[in-house]
Order: sequence, then C-alpha cells, then structure tokens
Amino acid sequence: MNAIFFSILAIFSLFVFMNLGKVKASKKQMNRDDRIKWSYRRKFRGQKNKDGPKIIEGSAEEIDDETKKSSQ
Repeated sequence: MNAIFFSILAIFSLFVFMNLGKVKASKKQMNRDDRIKWSYRRKFRGQKNKDGPKIIEGSAEEIDDETKKSSQ
C-alpha cells in the first residue's frame, strides 16, 4: 500500500515539476540592469583568465631543479 501511495506521489510531483519548468519570468524580471549574464559565464567556465587561453607557439622543454637553480 505504501509503495502505491509513494509511486502516485512521485508521479504527481514529477508532473508538477515539469509543468512549472515551462513558466516564463515576467518582463520586469527579465529587463533588469543588474541581471547576471549567464551566457558569458558559461562560455568561460573553467578558465581563470578572462582574456581566454594563452597559447604560445614554440617548442617545449623540461625544467628540472638544476635548471631552475642555475637560471636564478
């Protein structure tokens, strides 16, 4: 009996959740000056530098402790 009740409750909750997801925000909420620009944040997610990735063309070389000490 409990399984039937909780199954019906889960289906009803899912139905309500899916229908509430279709509700749009009002124009007053959408046209604000201090709104967060989510598209900008998604584009640069994971990048610490706002200018984009810094890729320098050239050859790579391994740096070990001896090389660090001699260059200082």
